[in-house]
Amino acid sequence: MLPLLGRSDQIYMGPIRAGRTEPSTGRSPLLFWVLAGSGRVRTGSTVYEVPAGELLWIPAGARYAMETDSDSVAFPILLPPSDGVTDGPATVTRLRVPPGWEDRLIHEFVHNLGYLRGDAAKPASLFEMIARADDGSTSLPRLPHSREAFEIAHALLRTPGTDDTEGQFAKRAGISTRTLQRYFVEETGLTFTRWRLRARIAASLEYLKQDREISWIANEVGFETGSGFTRAFRAQMGESPSDYRRRTLSGPSDRSARTDDDQALVRMLAESRQPGETAPPIPANATWPRVNGAHVAVWVYRGRARVDVAHRSWELRTGEAMILPAGVRNTVTVPSGSLLLPLGFRASNGSTVSADALETVQFSPDDELALLHTFVAAYTPLRPRGHDSTAVFDIIATGPLAQSVSNEGNADSIATRLAATIAARPADPRTLEEWAQEFGTDAAGLRREFRTETGTTYPQWRSLSRMTQARTQLQLGIAPGTVSRNLGYAHLPAFSRAFRTAHGISPQRFQAQSVERALWLRSVPRAAEPSTRVPHIH
Repeated sequence: MLPLLGRSDQIYMGPIRAGRTEPSTGRSPLLFWVLAGSGRVRTGSTVYEVPAGELLWIPAGARYAMETDSDSVAFPILLPPSDGVTDGPATVTRLRVPPGWEDRLIHEFVHNLGYLRGDAAKPASLFEMIARADDGSTSLPRLPHSREAFEIAHALLRTPGTDDTEGQFAKRAGISTRTLQRYFVEETGLTFTRWRLRARIAASLEYLKQDREISWIANEVGFETGSGFTRAFRAQMGESPSDYRRRTLSGPSDRSARTDDDQALVRMLAESRQPGETAPPIPANATWPRVNGAHVAVWVYRGRARVDVAHRSWELRTGEAMILPAGVRNTVTVPSGSLLLPLGFRASNGSTVSADALETVQFSPDDELALLHTFVAAYTPLRPRGHDSTAVFDIIATGPLAQSVSNEGNADSIATRLAATIAARPADPRTLEEWAQEFGTDAAGLRREFRTETGTTYPQWRSLSRMTQARTQLQLGIAPGTVSRNLGYAHLPAFSRAFRTAHGISPQRFQAQSVERALWLRSVPRAAEPSTRVPHIH
């Protein structure tokens, strides 16, 4: 057996590096949500800057590329296909994520990866829920609460066209420029420069509703040129000032009169707004019983989770992590309101781990952003260049498994070696008795040892292993008939019956729901593909 030891030394997750994707065209809608820091989406010649707490709806068919800055965490939430129906906005649309929706969005991201049972939210329904909950201030920046920063924000809202510099504002307030910068970032999630830009765009909206000239508005709110204003407006609002004005003026004629009462505007921005709709609760969920093709690290981000590996069970709490070993039956059950996330993996290289050797690791709340960043990078194309999906695994596991396991096979029992062999060769038709003869051991003893080590009988284990690999291959877009042959079924109907019995759905229907997921998996580096080393947590 290969021991896994709980870490007692201080854990260092390392820096959160900037990430990016190559341009691609989505077959399904996508929500690009920035949880921390900042990111951007490029569609054609337009660049949408996205600060923390906002998301972009990117419609199906749009060609886009995503980026995140250092110390930033963003989630590209791929939404399920909508059966050919165009749901949601037809153009890129920006929304502010209301308070309390963060965990729900992470749940949607998790669910759309495909390893949990059940269906994820429909594209339009998720977008509409967030839109209804949005407080309507998408274009309005949040006010800082420190006295000096609040007064500066007040001045910027009153006279957005002022050309006073950041240093001049700080000097008049009696604080350093660095302190001013810190106040804005910590209290609004935006740098001073970006907050000021947002305030200027917000001020321009009423002028556009009054049908003012673009060049006049640009000068009034602090832009040197009309073209500069147009570029900034498009990046913030997702459309040009002219298009916004045309759309607004063609709607109902109940335009609000502009007020010069800056105190009223500041109060409007500063008040605590109640969202129109709270986030739906995170439902209870579970994985299918399965046999992983790789060792997988999992972490409880919120709440708790029950993990069953072979004959042992763990009740994990927030911050706890452990390894789900390859080749051993396991199931994860997550109660309502909780989130368990896969963090990283390591190829089994023909070895497995006894459930008796497993222990847990406790991460601190300070590690959360780095762990979320690692999670996203391991399962989507949005990742730093050269990202290593095994790094977090090495943090959780110590001992021989944290090193190369390629030479450790001799330490395993015959049962675990057999499990690893069959996981790599699922079409092998040999019975346990034939394998006992192959290994030169007693069949009855091997049967007992196999059940002890893997938590199930050989026939049950083989069925679970096949179904785990079937889900992965179907999600990669491999035809059901080919999957059937790869896994050693006599013919497609036999495979279809087994798959439907295990999942309550045909392999064809399962694959139809997973088409876009296959495209994402193919964009992950070769070493991480489910057909080779990716953690089979389905």
